[in-house]
Amino acid sequence: MALQTSLNCWKHHARWALQTLASLPQGEQTSLLAGLQKIGNSQMDLYLGELTPALINSQVLAQLNQQSIETEVEYAAWLASNDHYQLLTLSDSSNWVLRWGDAAEQRVHLHPARYSPLSVRVRAPVLRSAYALLLWHHWYGGNLHNLELVNKVRATWLQLSPIAKLPPSDGLGGLLAILQPLTVL
Repeated sequence: MALQTSLNCWKHHARWALQTLASLPQGEQTSLLAGLQKIGNSQMDLYLGELTPALINSQVLAQLNQQSIETEVEYAAWLASNDHYQLLTLSDSSNWVLRWGDAAEQRVHLHPARYSPLSVRVRAPVLRSAYALLLWHHWYGGNLHNLELVNKVRATWLQLSPIAKLPPSDGLGGLLAILQPLTVL
């Protein structure tokens, strides 16, 4: 069986997530909350570049193919040769980590490398909050940088604690500043 990739786009692909949010019918928080649960609770790197998940997939598989890595056995040996992970650079200069995937049909687990070009390091609650706020703004309007609105969305949609401040260049405020220009919402 040919190698296949696994990429959690909610955690690692900003443009995909924003396009998915834009397609949700107004009031359809169920889909949003299901997607946001896939983000988990840790820190991660979020890809901001223009390569689609399909292009990322094809470029990764092409590079593996060029190195004659076509089976699970060859892939496992390649990972084992470097502490069970490998790095690849794609056409837009973004760096991606490849690990062993848990799903039998998707052994090539991908995520942006830590501090890779075209990526930003984020905490899971901050990312969930940013996505929820951007969708709220799309559906209902309001000032994304209004602390009262931020805490309302965090509490009602995400069951997260309120935050005391929203600095424009740090944490949630900083991530909103990065995502807003990318949004199709």
